[in-house]
Amino acid sequence: MSLVTNNSISRRKAIGGMAAATAATVALPGVARAIGGTGDLRVFRGRYVFHGNRMIDGYMVAPRGLTPIDTVVLLHGAGGLDATALATARRYAEAGKMVVVPDLAATYRGASALAGRDAHVADIKRSAASFGRHMRGTGKVEVIAA
Repeated sequence: MSLVTNNSISRRKAIGGMAAATAATVALPGVARAIGGTGDLRVFRGRYVFHGNRMIDGYMVAPRGLTPIDTVVLLHGAGGLDATALATARRYAEAGKMVVVPDLAATYRGASALAGRDAHVADIKRSAASFGRHMRGTGKVEVIAA
């Protein structure tokens, strides 16, 4: 299993990097770098932008290549972004889907953390269509629980 480190990366740059089969790294100058994947998967952990300028912390994994793919938004359990959620994300990616696992605890900090897990999950569900708008996206988005 590859080492996953925290990085910040814009969603557009991360997805664009996944689409470039020959790209070894993706960089938003001075802000982020992509971390490698294993085998035929590209793996990213960090911060990315979606739905305007909104920042989401999380984990993304997708198959390498240029073909259009569906997107899965995987909501982790109450225990947080753990090994089970990451393994589930990899299985979906191996099946040909781009998987985004928002790290709810890292994303909703400060005053927004007081709203609670149910409000955070509802917010991600409301924004789910935004996750499917990427270079390789078919526009189809599924929201599932780990």
